[in-house]
Amino acid sequence: MPIADSPIYPESEIEGLITALRGVLAARVTLGSLGQVEEIHVLAAEQLHPKQIVRNIESALSAGLAITVDRRMISVAQVRADDPDAYAPDDALAPQLPQDATLAADRAREENIAVRYVFVGYDARTQPDLEAACRVTLRRGTEVISGTGTGPSTRLGRAQAASRAVFSAICAARHDHRLGLEGVTLVESHGRDFVLVAASAASGRDSLLLTGAASLHRSPEEAAILASLQATNRWSEIDG
Repeated sequence: MPIADSPIYPESEIEGLITALRGVLAARVTLGSLGQVEEIHVLAAEQLHPKQIVRNIESALSAGLAITVDRRMISVAQVRADDPDAYAPDDALAPQLPQDATLAADRAREENIAVRYVFVGYDARTQPDLEAACRVTLRRGTEVISGTGTGPSTRLGRAQAASRAVFSAICAARHDHRLGLEGVTLVESHGRDFVLVAASAASGRDSLLLTGAASLHRSPEEAAILASLQATNRWSEIDG
């Protein structure tokens, strides 16, 4: 729930303060009908732990704009260092785990493989000035699933079509419509383009914010699929 009695600022001013923080590459803020902050989606490098980024955002908004937010409003998607030019984590901040903790983490990752959705392939069709359509194929364990989505015949529309296809496939496979795509955004930071996906999932009486991000290396479809899976797999690992 939004925090009452916080000052009202335009989205651009709030986003500008957040993106000035260390490790933050881009931010998208959603305001309610009364101008209160309802959601904050952040794209970040791997320099800091997501919990530290959330704490930094809370502190910056409180000190800089006198805005108080609930940390559950903030979702952080981190860009992994998948190429030589990607942002590298700060070694001084990397936790040093004892060997037994490291082995436990490895076992947990192996167990999560069975519940994660893996990108198999996609087929996209685009008609100029008309519609972009995308069919995405995913795998979860031995199960292969697919879904379709459409969007405008633009770069953003192609990303939207691919994300919709991912969410369509997962919801159909699970026979579960608690998971929903909220938005797809193209953002540019430090000379690089990213696809940022925002979603939500019902968990009891609460709604979880889910965010995924992927660098736009090759096609909008591929980046959107990877960003969508980054968001949904976090929920799948928790929800089963």
